[in-house]
Amino acid sequence: MNYPRLQNPVQQSLQSVFDPQLNSRARRFLRSAKADSTLNAYQADTRIFVSWCQLHGLDPLQTTHHDIMNFLADQADGILANWVWLDKEEGKGELRNGEPRKPATLVRRLAGIRYAFKQKGIHPMPTKHAEIKEMMRGIVRLGDNRKRKTGALTLKPLACVLDEIDTSNLAGLRDYTLLLLMFSGALRRSEAARIEVNDVQFVGQGIRLRLKPSKHQLHESEIALIPGTRYCPVSALQQWLKKSRIAEGPLFRRMNRWGQLMADPLGPQGINLMIKRRTGQAIDDLHVSGHSLRRGFITSAVTAGKPMNKIIEVTRHKDMRTLQEYFDDAHKFSDHALDGLL
Repeated sequence: MNYPRLQNPVQQSLQSVFDPQLNSRARRFLRSAKADSTLNAYQADTRIFVSWCQLHGLDPLQTTHHDIMNFLADQADGILANWVWLDKEEGKGELRNGEPRKPATLVRRLAGIRYAFKQKGIHPMPTKHAEIKEMMRGIVRLGDNRKRKTGALTLKPLACVLDEIDTSNLAGLRDYTLLLLMFSGALRRSEAARIEVNDVQFVGQGIRLRLKPSKHQLHESEIALIPGTRYCPVSALQQWLKKSRIAEGPLFRRMNRWGQLMADPLGPQGINLMIKRRTGQAIDDLHVSGHSLRRGFITSAVTAGKPMNKIIEVTRHKDMRTLQEYFDDAHKFSDHALDGLL
């Protein structure tokens, strides 16, 4: 069957696929409305949807709500749900069957399609049809809704990771400093990627670290970092600035294959891969991600008996229920209601 093809859909970003008439400036402001991590996820979801449509002889911009329901059903069963890069530099890849996707993933897939349709000005949007909402309820009921919690890089495993890093070279010193800073400041990878030299202020008691607004924090914030004993984020950062000779711009930067610093910042995905690589070199059986250091700080602070209000000064939680889960988990076996009943 003949059907319209989008030119090199795999290579194009979400906006360029769905908004070919936007110039680079408009695209830049459009992207800034949402966090990079959100747009990257939407881009991946849209890539899968566009490819799925093409395999079924559909124009992705003219799909009906029935087409979208069929797409979501396939994803829920793992049919054509796994994107595999064949040559990422050339933008070549394909869809393959894989594991059934969790309901949370399908919700995000739908959000990515909806966002793309919205930017294109499609109205009415098929993603808002009542039958899609009803089917999603069924997927949630039948699907696997268990959360896979990211492993926490608490102090003990973090120490193993840090001790394995050779800080005599720039790459090692950068990763050592970044890991320690993310733990000490309970930083998200998106926050760490956006830190610039002028966001760091050394003071007598440690460091004042300014964090830019993000999708998690709508306003600029500042946290305090204090010196450690065996592992010190303050001295590590001083050493990094001295040896890297970075005086302005991004604090943590990409490096080329020869270990030379580049002007570009180390992005969220780069940070995520670095954490996995460095952890894998020291620990075999810990599932980690970009969130592991933030989770590790919170778990360590709760276990050490630090008060909730002082933890929040660092983590900047807005929803107390999220932080309460850490306290509940840490004290799950303490003063148990069953104690003494049997």
